[in-house]
Amino acid sequence: MKHKNLFVLILSTSVSYSAIADNLVLDMGTGGPTGNYLAMGKDINNYCSNELSMNINVLESNGSVDNLLGMLNKKYDIGIVQNDVLYYNAERSPDKINKNRVKIISGLHKEAIHLLIPKGYNPEPEKKGLWSDIFVHKDKEPAKKFQLSMLKDHEVGATGGAIVSAEALSYFFDLNLKIKNTSMSVNDTSIPMVIVGGAPYEPVKSYLDTGKWMLATLDYDAIAAKAPFYSNQTVNYRIDGKMQPISTLGVRALLIGKSFRNENRNAPMTELATCIYRNIVDLADDSETNLNWNNVYEHIEDGGQSDWAYFPLDSTQLGD
Repeated sequence: MKHKNLFVLILSTSVSYSAIADNLVLDMGTGGPTGNYLAMGKDINNYCSNELSMNINVLESNGSVDNLLGMLNKKYDIGIVQNDVLYYNAERSPDKINKNRVKIISGLHKEAIHLLIPKGYNPEPEKKGLWSDIFVHKDKEPAKKFQLSMLKDHEVGATGGAIVSAEALSYFFDLNLKIKNTSMSVNDTSIPMVIVGGAPYEPVKSYLDTGKWMLATLDYDAIAAKAPFYSNQTVNYRIDGKMQPISTLGVRALLIGKSFRNENRNAPMTELATCIYRNIVDLADDSETNLNWNNVYEHIEDGGQSDWAYFPLDSTQLGD
């Protein structure tokens, strides 16, 4: 009788697990209603819903931080998170956020970090040479390049996900920034602003069009030595009537998921990763998908990869 009951228990458990697998729903944290994250989440669902053994529930969210922390408190199963947000939170909470507990399903598009400095900005008047030389070309002398260290102990403005990007810059480069949560008027030139978005980015253009702001050039080589998860990026904006290339930092968005010690529980993540990889060409070419899929396709074609851990692809589903 005991053996018979044991057999029934094993059988019922097996049937229950199969039923759960067939009805599995992955909640995906994305972003706001008009943003790229939500649009790309919907594209993934549209392309993969018929190929997956589970369902994806694409949810609006407050962006990277909400998605990452939401995965820790079981609000989301997967989410779109900026690379710098992931590394910054891993530094602060390594026991909760590490390469064993959270892995990348797919790299997504790259966004630019824009550091806008008000023209004539000089927070320390007694040190006139520090800032004025950035904006004024002296006779026969080139203007000095902006360095992140010039912001040490200063106040900067940011809003939304850019707040965490500013916090990450402050943390990794020991800047001790005083970050003000603000979406300042383009005419308020009291402090610098950090804005993160795909370039060219309309909010950045609105600042530059006033003629009261400059877009700081950031030295990628110097920065990469301390924070290799940033990438080199050149953005192009019309400044003083001319299109000008500006070197800055790129930060990639990532689709990440919770990872379990039991590899069977990671099978849905591998299945989703494989589906995105298999459909990346069509996602990039489709006129109805988000434009950023072209950037994702180029990233994958070039073999671009974060040094964070990835869920493996299912080679049996990739074809030739």
